[in-house]
Amino acid sequence: MKAAIFPEPKKIEFVDVELPPIQEDEVLVKVRAVGVCTFEQGYFYGRSKGFPFAGGHEISGVVEKVGSAVAQKLVPGDKVIVLSLARCGECYYCRRGYDNQCENAKDVRKIPQADGPGGFAEHFLAKGYEVYRIDDDIPFETATLGEPLSCVTHSLNMANVCPGDFALVCGAGTMGALHVLLAKHRGLTVIVSEPSALRREKALEFGADYVFDPLTENVAEEIQKLTEGRGVEKAFFTAGGKAAIETAIQSLAIRGTLVIYGGTKAEDLITLDPKLFHYREITVTGVTKHTKESIRIASRVLADRSLHLERLITSLFPFEKLEDALYEAPKETSYRAVVLMEKEEQS
Repeated sequence: MKAAIFPEPKKIEFVDVELPPIQEDEVLVKVRAVGVCTFEQGYFYGRSKGFPFAGGHEISGVVEKVGSAVAQKLVPGDKVIVLSLARCGECYYCRRGYDNQCENAKDVRKIPQADGPGGFAEHFLAKGYEVYRIDDDIPFETATLGEPLSCVTHSLNMANVCPGDFALVCGAGTMGALHVLLAKHRGLTVIVSEPSALRREKALEFGADYVFDPLTENVAEEIQKLTEGRGVEKAFFTAGGKAAIETAIQSLAIRGTLVIYGGTKAEDLITLDPKLFHYREITVTGVTKHTKESIRIASRVLADRSLHLERLITSLFPFEKLEDALYEAPKETSYRAVVLMEKEEQS
């Protein structure tokens, strides 16, 4: 099969790889579409280290073969999403249900001599538990959102959101937009803090109730006005660094929860007055990856047409134009660039 690797920053090579024999607990998936995430962008632009690198982890495709020991009733032709989990199922955290914190999780090398998930390839060998069936009428490109949807679902679950809550979302990029969509889906009133005028406008299209520019407006004060002085019950940091995190904490209501979802840098260190925890009983937590349960939920959410998730797919590229997709992905106008391994047949 053909696979793409990054031998060094800003360079892509297409290599021929021989697939190993399918094991009894594996599923062979013909890859049809792969989303381009900031994870892959980090390697392409040299911010992340470890080459050669084989990217691609937001995968949708079709089942070709099913190992004899795979428990779920998958059959060739099933449309699926694939999430490379590498969970042991036996460690302390897996048994407690925190499988995203698996003590034995490690990256499985899918492409010889290249680290990384290896989804930018014509086929993908996955463990049975990494494969989730989806409805046949979901386009492959939209199905690639299954992985980020799973991560954002975990974020909302960690916050224990309730209908009627006010929520602040810091950042309105792809992950911020998904937080807006899923928060509205669960009945929250959503406030977005985002410096880009274009992305504030898009946030309103995605369902945000209020948007503010943190560069020109005091977001915490505006939130006090909107909530009769209480603040937001939930806040989600997806981007914006130290300033956004501090604004989110200032905006929390009594017993409010902040979820640190987005990545941070060394300069984003914050200092917190412990009295905030003692008197206001706030919670500051975070999330990483996704859980098997959040994937299960996300695989069903994909089928909810009312969310119009296809709006997040802003560009499509053939496999051989992967490099173009990686240059498109970071643009302000881009939410998700998707690589199509082959054109989907029209019915």
